Amino acid sequence: MPFEDYRAYLDAVEGIGELKLVRGADTKSDIGPITEITAWSPEHPLILFDDIAGYPAGWRIAAHSFDSYQRMRLIHGFPDGLRGRALTLWWKEKLDNYVPVPPRMVDSGPVLDVVQTGDEVDLTQFPAPLWHADDGGPYLATGGASILRDPDTGRLNVGCYRGMLYDRNTLGHHLAGGHNGQVIRDKYFERGQNCPVVISLGNDPAFTLAGAENVGFGTSELEYGGFLRGAPFELVEGPHTGLPMPATAEVVLEGEILHPDHEDKRLEGPWGEGAGYYASAFAQPPVRVHACYRRHDPIVLGEPTLRFRNRGAAGGFAQTARRWHLLERSGLEGIRGVAQSGPYLVISVKQHYSGHALRIADYAMAGLADRPPRYLVLVDDDIDPYNPALVNWAISTRVDPAAQVHIGRDRWCNVVNPAGLTPAKRVIEDYTIGTMIIDACKPFRWRFDWEKMFSHSDIPEQLRAQTAEKWADKLGPLITAPKPA
Repeated sequence: MPFEDYRAYLDAVEGIGELKLVRGADTKSDIGPITEITAWSPEHPLILFDDIAGYPAGWRIAAHSFDSYQRMRLIHGFPDGLRGRALTLWWKEKLDNYVPVPPRMVDSGPVLDVVQTGDEVDLTQFPAPLWHADDGGPYLATGGASILRDPDTGRLNVGCYRGMLYDRNTLGHHLAGGHNGQVIRDKYFERGQNCPVVISLGNDPAFTLAGAENVGFGTSELEYGGFLRGAPFELVEGPHTGLPMPATAEVVLEGEILHPDHEDKRLEGPWGEGAGYYASAFAQPPVRVHACYRRHDPIVLGEPTLRFRNRGAAGGFAQTARRWHLLERSGLEGIRGVAQSGPYLVISVKQHYSGHALRIADYAMAGLADRPPRYLVLVDDDIDPYNPALVNWAISTRVDPAAQVHIGRDRWCNVVNPAGLTPAKRVIEDYTIGTMIIDACKPFRWRFDWEKMFSHSDIPEQLRAQTAEKWADKLGPLITAPKPA
């Protein structure tokens, strides 16, 4: 659904009863803890912090923009009632029929209500919380998105990169190795140049979601965001960088990532990651902000990484759908379902020939809509990948670890998980670790003999139904519960 701006989205969220206003919180001791604790509840509300201690009334922070089923319905427009596989399949079918919606350049917009340049720039005017108790400092950029332009191709990249607040005109910009933003930044550095950048701190929710989506090399996040919202983004050209910025954004910073030969790197972090550990602080090139554009009474988006964040019944469906979509586009047959089950990416396969399942795994390990999965599990088409009990049962009963567990080495990985990523590796941005494929499919060569060798001992459905009916009065839901599979 197209929202004119983030404020229109807030109005819609309030209309469905999912907006919670919190007044008087402090950036150092209140906003981070409140945000984390409220994230634990399923379908928790969007929290809007106002009257923040030490800042003007009306200068707000919004947290949990994407953390409920109904809020994701507002953005994606899926029918009420879809859950799990049905919801993932609905979005996959949308992706199968993807039509890019290019942005439209305009001359002006609300983001230009207040313009500050040069010495007028003061990033400390915006509320920047200490999101986790031992973060290296306040973080201003955690919920918006950055725009960079590839100097070789002219392509624009939109990505979500966190930003630690250093001082009046300098911001951190964490570009982990392997992201398109890091590749673009380093192309400028190889030329001896600073890298132009635009950073939005608050915007239409589709803009942030497009920046967070790994759409693939050559696909425009701006065009994908237009597809997501059902209308083109309106963009204004930044006078200092020539980069576009959302015309209806709350706050936009325009500047450049400084070449290490022009200004020393600064420590970025520590930062509390979603895996439940602090990422080590290490030196990163900072951003020098030359201009700040904002609306009156701006809203800064805050989406810190949290270990126990509960995104509700719609959590993760879009990324899972994209992985399924990309697998099918590979031309490989037999893919029956894709799901995330705990740490596992699970792919259900209808095997057609010996080696079929591992061929699909090899393609998936190229990195579907993100880095390669740390743990990939293959299951047969009789296993619902959305049922963790069945997935674990398949791993427990169909896997000979000596023959069906395959270890990869030196794979590009997710930097938020500490396993294998020593501080020494992080400092040099060596984001590689091992990966594991667990082939929990029945061996293809036994396809005609498996059920003869190992017959199921579960209660037959007819006997289950008879027993449930006979004892329902005495045992109630204890006896009428359906079979888990």
